Amino acid sequence: MKFSFKSKVDINQDLQIVVPNKDIQEQILIKLKAAQKDSKLKGFRKGKAPMDVVESIYGPEIRQDVLWDLASKTFSKIAQEKDLKIVSRPNLIPEKIEEGKDAKFKASFEVYPEVSLSKMSKISYTNYSCEISNDDLDKTITNLQKRMSQWETSTKASKDGDQVKISFVGKIDGEEFEGGTAEDFTVEIGSKSMIEGFEEGLIGLSAGDNKILELTFPDDYGKSDLASKPVNFETQVKEVLSPKLPELDKEFFKSTGIESDNIESFKKEVKAKLEEDLINILNGKIKQSLFDALLTANDFEVPSAMVNSEVSNMKQDTARRMGMDPKDMNEDLFPDETFTEEATKRVKVGILLNKVIEEKELKPDADKVKEIIEERAKNYKDPQQVINYFYSDDEQLRNIESISLEEQVVEIIKSEAKSVDENISYEDCVSGTYG
Repeated sequence: MKFSFKSKVDINQDLQIVVPNKDIQEQILIKLKAAQKDSKLKGFRKGKAPMDVVESIYGPEIRQDVLWDLASKTFSKIAQEKDLKIVSRPNLIPEKIEEGKDAKFKASFEVYPEVSLSKMSKISYTNYSCEISNDDLDKTITNLQKRMSQWETSTKASKDGDQVKISFVGKIDGEEFEGGTAEDFTVEIGSKSMIEGFEEGLIGLSAGDNKILELTFPDDYGKSDLASKPVNFETQVKEVLSPKLPELDKEFFKSTGIESDNIESFKKEVKAKLEEDLINILNGKIKQSLFDALLTANDFEVPSAMVNSEVSNMKQDTARRMGMDPKDMNEDLFPDETFTEEATKRVKVGILLNKVIEEKELKPDADKVKEIIEERAKNYKDPQQVINYFYSDDEQLRNIESISLEEQVVEIIKSEAKSVDENISYEDCVSGTYG
């Protein structure tokens, strides 16, 4: 079986395959004999039809099957002999399949990219830090109160933190547009749930007031046909609602899941939980900064098959988070292009991390695996039962080992790369809008 491998650098590869006529004829004869044995042709007893009759009926289909089967097997053999890291099924294109002659195919496929890592010492990442101030703590407690507050009609002008029930009509160039109109729609001022300027424009209004909000859709607005366009919202205020905050007493403390007798101990417990969460948030930001720096320093092409697979995973995860069965997912609601950029980044990061693991010859650290499992188990009623479950389930254990390997890689990059310290506010940190 002859072949010629073209490019050795590009992830998109072509392989010229030649399947000898001798092999084709041997396989056709074997399959024709099998077809003859099982044949039930009119005028002949089972298995007794002459070979020329069997060949005239089944021959063309058998020949097609043999050609593609031998071409596929030839490709697999070559890929194994040459240690090609295939990431997509080959597209076999027949170039010459004349009877009585060797068959020629072109196999087009993608291979795992060859990556040469830049020196870690040339990489610079941001080492974020943050502290929780007394104001941050007070705001958090106030937000907890707001979540459990009762909303009461107010005769005063609306202010930050109030809810405003409105009806509005959106117009672009004087024309209404789809999705730009609503009746009795409630907006909480300061929630940042509307486009920039919308909530701020509702401050200082009372029931019965009318106002035109002259705004602009953001450049990255979800609906591309509206992005960056100026818009006017003709707005009528129906009602202003102000929150009635619950008292800071034992009953309120208990409703938040904290058993406290006084405000001082409650604040202490809340701050401890915030600090625990903050560690995870900061670690996530630092890790993302590392990954971004790694991507910037190592640019390479990634196979579309790997990106498409990651897009599919992301779409299914999104559907599950929305309470949908991925099998019932409406493709129109989840277009591939929405996920492609992030999927490409994830694939690239995965390839780079695997390269570090390979070069450093890393193995899952048993102590780190144990630490991760115990951390996940501590919030359950019976932590030991959860720990036993992780160690008894091979798939779950492999997932934890992968996580531990990623953490090992992150620590190696942090130790070798340059760091730039940056302190950020607690609000920026938890909002996810910074870094």
